[in-house]
Amino acid sequence: MNLEHEIKSRLKKTMAIDHLTILDDTGKHVRHQHYDGGAHFQIKIVSNAFEGLSLLDRHKLVYQALDGMIKNEIHALGLKTIATSEWTNEKETDSCQ
Repeated sequence: MNLEHEIKSRLKKTMAIDHLTILDDTGKHVRHQHYDGGAHFQIKIVSNAFEGLSLLDRHKLVYQALDGMIKNEIHALGLKTIATSEWTNEKETDSCQ
């Protein structure tokens, strides 16, 4: 199973997901002097599970879902965590412009 599939699987087991984008940025880091072989990902997640949670608590929820992968297979992780209501409001604002 590749890492993107494993990330997606673990997140979906932890929370209902309305939108998920996983971008593998590892290729941008391969030639860095201190590159240790771990993967670099940017993840955008929209979920109702984030409703009422602070940014820190949202990130903790994701890190709990990926427990064991961080610092092993995943070296760097950029997160954009969005509550479903925020996503809906954002989409409605975009359609009005």
